[in-house]
Amino acid sequence: MGFTFVDHTADVAADLTGRTAGELFASAAQALTDTITELSAVKPAVTQSVTLEAGFLDDLLVDWLNELLYRFEVQNLLVSDATVTLREADGRWHLDASVAGEPFDPARHPSRVLVKSATYHGLHVRHEQGTWRARIVFDI
Repeated sequence: MGFTFVDHTADVAADLTGRTAGELFASAAQALTDTITELSAVKPAVTQSVTLEAGFLDDLLVDWLNELLYRFEVQNLLVSDATVTLREADGRWHLDASVAGEPFDPARHPSRVLVKSATYHGLHVRHEQGTWRARIVFDI
C-alpha cells in the first residue's frame, strides 16, 4: 500500500492505496512530502496531532493534505509518516491523526517542487475489493 506518481500535464498527480481509509490518508501525506522533497530523507523526529472533520471523505482528504501543507508553510514541518484514524458519525467524517516528521532543512531535504494546494481535480475516494483507492492532484 502506498502511492505512485502518475503523469499529469501541468500538476503532480498520485494514485493512493491503503488497506484502511486511515492508511490511504497516511499514503497521501507521504505523497505530499515526496512531491516537496525526498521522503526517504525525512526522519520522524517530532510528532504532532491533527484533528479535522468534513461532511464527505473526499473533502476530508483535501482538507488533510492542505492542513499538512499549511504546517509545512508555517512551521516548515515535513511529514514522513502518519497514523490516521477515521470515523463517520452524525453524518460527518472525523479524522484524528498523529504525524511524525521533522523541520525542513535545505542541506538534507532537496527541493523538488513547491505545492500550492491539494485539489479536487479528478478526486474520488473509493473502497474496492478490500482496498481504499484515490487519485490526488497537487497544484504546483
